[in-house]
Amino acid sequence: MRKPVPGWLAASAGVALLALSLVQTTPRAAAEPASARMTAAELFMDVYGMTRSAYVDSVGSADLIEAAIEGMLLSLDPNSMLLTPDQYDDLRVQLEGSFEGVGITLGQRNGWLTVVSPLEGTPAYRNGIRSGDRIVRIDSITTKGMLTDQAVSMIRGPRGTTVVLTIERPGVTDSLVIPIERDVIDYPSVSAYFMVAPSIGYVRLSRFSETSANEVLEAVDSLSGEGASSMILDLRGNSGGLFAPAVDVADIFLPSGSLVVTTRGQAVGEHDYYARRAVLYHGDLAVLVDGGSASSAEIVAGALQDNQAAVIIGQRTFGKGSVQSLSDLGEYPGLGHYAVKLTTARYYTPDGRCIDRTLRDDFLEPGAEEDWGIMPDIEVETGYADSIDARLVLDLEEGAFFFNFAAGFVMENEVDEGFWPDSAVLSSFETWLASEGFTCDEDTWAGSRVYIERALLREIALRVWDMDTYYRVTAPHDEWIQCAISYFREVEGE
Repeated sequence: MRKPVPGWLAASAGVALLALSLVQTTPRAAAEPASARMTAAELFMDVYGMTRSAYVDSVGSADLIEAAIEGMLLSLDPNSMLLTPDQYDDLRVQLEGSFEGVGITLGQRNGWLTVVSPLEGTPAYRNGIRSGDRIVRIDSITTKGMLTDQAVSMIRGPRGTTVVLTIERPGVTDSLVIPIERDVIDYPSVSAYFMVAPSIGYVRLSRFSETSANEVLEAVDSLSGEGASSMILDLRGNSGGLFAPAVDVADIFLPSGSLVVTTRGQAVGEHDYYARRAVLYHGDLAVLVDGGSASSAEIVAGALQDNQAAVIIGQRTFGKGSVQSLSDLGEYPGLGHYAVKLTTARYYTPDGRCIDRTLRDDFLEPGAEEDWGIMPDIEVETGYADSIDARLVLDLEEGAFFFNFAAGFVMENEVDEGFWPDSAVLSSFETWLASEGFTCDEDTWAGSRVYIERALLREIALRVWDMDTYYRVTAPHDEWIQCAISYFREVEGE
């Protein structure tokens, strides 16, 4: 039987759905004859025992069992999986919106553990950690050969404790030894909001966590107070997260009683989720999407599109129309804390569309294979995409050439908010690349020039400004944002 569920219930009933969907209970298994289960279990144990005793190399029991579980879940769909202790910790950080640590994003650059960016206002930021810094020791342990996940685990820790980072910084001869006291780090899901043009506000929502709806509402209220009568909600690259905040974000822009989304699954039944509040924002709305917009982002875009509450601008979204339940399995002695992420439902937009692109043939209706994702009302094409040399771009990105050039550039040059990588900057970059032994022919370079300009702007801007300023600076060169501004201007002129 279909059960109507107001949007707030998912958050308040102790059931946190992730689109990904987060639940604390395990869905009921479908009935199956006991004899069939026992026969299959015996087959598994026979193969497991044979492998343990006869395989050419020694294989640990835990490794075999974990691999078997991973294979079982992978056979179902790409989104069902076993979460190892480190993966589970990372997921909880993303969904809860906070963690205890120092506040840096790490990556590998040329084989070095490197600071991608310090989060503004965090202990790392206050202690002078910079983008491009190489971390060569964590406390007394060298980072040579260390994986990023290992380093993250070592740097995070309880609030009030101290970690000592030894840093090598481009342009500085001696290593820097920096003790940093750990603290609670807020991990906001709204990474920027500002007035992008007169009467037009811009809100960048990067993911859906427990705090997302409140963050979006705060941003919308602030911009409305500054005179925004039109709003751009940017969901590009937003791969999703919690389900309930997606319902609540849509609720900000929809009248009470509007259908937001429907979920259906053989074990969990069918549920409708409705907006419960009066509209909190009354102006025009544009939602920006691309191929990286998935899951919860698609729930919001689909709800606003079907209820004719927003114009969708950009490119077809990813097409993840399923809901996962995250079951906490608890602590296993000697192994750690595990969880299982299992697909338990599919979701449908208010018009009844299932946008999932991973449906098996037996679930597809005629023509449905072409019906995945959220199609934009206004499509944005990047005019320079066809001329880009994919090999050149890949080599430059994977070799961290943009990243390393930017680290040196900002130490030697003043960068203001009107900055753009002009011909002089491109020439300097090309000369620097040659000094690093990297060259390419003139035609290849010319065809990829626009991409190179934007990549340099991205890396240089992220070393100079916070995320809010970064998006302000790049907005005039952003086709999606400029398309939305043009749309609003046309609406105003009607």
